[in-house]
Amino acid sequence: MPSARFAARMCALSIWPGPRTMVSLRFAVLAGFALPLSACASWGVLPSTVETTESPFQSYKSAEDAYAQVKPFVTTSKELKTRGFDPYTTPNIQVLNYLDLVPRFLPQQSMKAEDLDPAVQACLTARDQCAGWLAEPSISSKDRTGNVALDVLGFERETTSTGWKASMLLLIQNGVVVYKLWSGTPAIREVKTETKPLGPLQDLSGPAASAISGAVKP
Repeated sequence: MPSARFAARMCALSIWPGPRTMVSLRFAVLAGFALPLSACASWGVLPSTVETTESPFQSYKSAEDAYAQVKPFVTTSKELKTRGFDPYTTPNIQVLNYLDLVPRFLPQQSMKAEDLDPAVQACLTARDQCAGWLAEPSISSKDRTGNVALDVLGFERETTSTGWKASMLLLIQNGVVVYKLWSGTPAIREVKTETKPLGPLQDLSGPAASAISGAVKP
């Protein structure tokens, strides 16, 4: 059965008077679809999308575990390659030179190089012997979670985004990891709601839109 919100909107629109019978007919057709669409609400028929930054890490925990195994001044670049951190064979790993790294560690003029970790200072000073490997794995899913009838007919669209993302920066000097930095969001959940009071006629202009807008106002 259509939701109370949907029924109220359709009722308000149905009282729109006038000779513009094509618009009225259009609403009659849309109203006819309301009941079966509402019945489909429990079937999960609304679309969803999944976005994945391809990487060896299929979860936040697996990325975190791999990062924990990296030991500064111990782990070599060759060992990194066996753990999924090879930028030349693993997708989406950036190689940063020292000029790319400076604004990351010194984003503001008020910060001074001497305030940085000694390993970072030494790496940046080494210039061409210093490189950063940046991996940013992530998985996000966007599901339309609102009322099916309101969604399909264009009155209200609710989208829930879930997933996780991580960022791992490894500084490598002369083939050895000298510094590592981690940041991430283990659990993402965002809900976005878009509402169009006029539904499919929201983008109309001129007298028709004005008349319908007046009909739905309290």
